[in-house]
Amino acid sequence: MSSSGSSSPRFRRPASLFPSTAEAIPGDPDPSTSTDLAHDSAQALLDGVFHSSDPEVVERVLHLAAQDGLSDLAALWSGSPASTLPGALWRLYVLHTWVQHSGEDVVHRYRAGSRTIPGLRYLSGFAEPPDVQQVQRTMDDILRGAFTGDLAIALTRAGAVATILAHGTAHLADEDPGPHRTRQAERLLSTGEELAMAGRHAEAGRLD
Repeated sequence: MSSSGSSSPRFRRPASLFPSTAEAIPGDPDPSTSTDLAHDSAQALLDGVFHSSDPEVVERVLHLAAQDGLSDLAALWSGSPASTLPGALWRLYVLHTWVQHSGEDVVHRYRAGSRTIPGLRYLSGFAEPPDVQQVQRTMDDILRGAFTGDLAIALTRAGAVATILAHGTAHLADEDPGPHRTRQAERLLSTGEELAMAGRHAEAGRLD
């Protein structure tokens, strides 16, 4: 999910957590899509929900990716670094969407990973042992908290979830070797590290 270091701005298809995401994301965006638009749209969304007293607004944002698809968000946010607000929200939405789409697989990976790094279980907020419905509700709570509560805490919790899933995926790769799971583990670990970093930036007031 890391952004390209190329000097010329170019849309980069992110390392997706599930195949349907990669297929849904277009190749090259409209050249008018800019860094300013990514930041402005992310900030407007965050501010709009935070200052709204209408619970329906919160729920619409919570299910934004499910209703409109990740490709729309990708065109705006996916090229932004994790240390920025649009980049952090993009990674959070991708993780949330994967959990909602692949609950059983997520639970399987989480159970394998939580045995490896038990210290992060409490930060993630998942029940022990987790089930599909509980995991999906918790990810809803994390995404909701990013807009209505403490963004830094939400990003940190999401980072813990992705890191546990990365370790679980790596553990499953040891049992069933193959490049597919290994790549997934690397991508999840990268996502977890980036979300944790974004959480630190948010805590310090440096998530622009």
